[in-house]
Amino acid sequence: MHVHKIKPVHGWREFASEVMIIVIGIVIALAGEQMVEWNHIRTTVAEVREAMRTELGGNRARIEQGRSQTKCALSRLDMLDHWTATATTGSRTFEPTAPALWNLHSSAWEVAKTSAAVAHFGLAERLQYANAYDSVTNEQKYLFDEQENWRQLRASLATANEPSNRAQISREVALAQLNIQNRQDNSGALLKRLDAMHIAADRTRLPQQVDVTGLCKPLGA
Repeated sequence: MHVHKIKPVHGWREFASEVMIIVIGIVIALAGEQMVEWNHIRTTVAEVREAMRTELGGNRARIEQGRSQTKCALSRLDMLDHWTATATTGSRTFEPTAPALWNLHSSAWEVAKTSAAVAHFGLAERLQYANAYDSVTNEQKYLFDEQENWRQLRASLATANEPSNRAQISREVALAQLNIQNRQDNSGALLKRLDAMHIAADRTRLPQQVDVTGLCKPLGA
């Protein structure tokens, strides 16, 4: 076995050349590492963005379906108010018809907020998503209120033979009308934000298709 002795460096020029080779090697290694890291970040950013856009597209489809029922929902409430005013004492009605109001989703946004990827979004884009999801949160509240309102209304109609329950119907109808107006105002603003972000409705993410004219049918039909 032969042991090769380290050759002494002859002169500063040779020494500088050796150092330069080492430095270049380190720079290449670091650059390669940074490139790998940047590709990973870019992929993560794209995945986070796509998840939010997909979620908002599904939410938009649910919102548009809800808004498409508004005219007939208001007509249904007018029918119920008329029934309350004209039905004979001791009458009651089992009214199963109510708007199909699907809950909205924000899981992708919750994950995105804790992801370092969002830091690589431009400020304007971050604000767009934050504002859109603020509207989603508000819309969800209006949906919960409206869903509960319709449950209470149906219960009062089913027990309207009791004077105390029948007396609640007109108030619950008025509250339902107010809830619809609140939802319409908020969802309209949200749709404008989604338009600005070029996010279309993804109807494949609807739980089911509904007959939006069902609410316009006469009571008991």
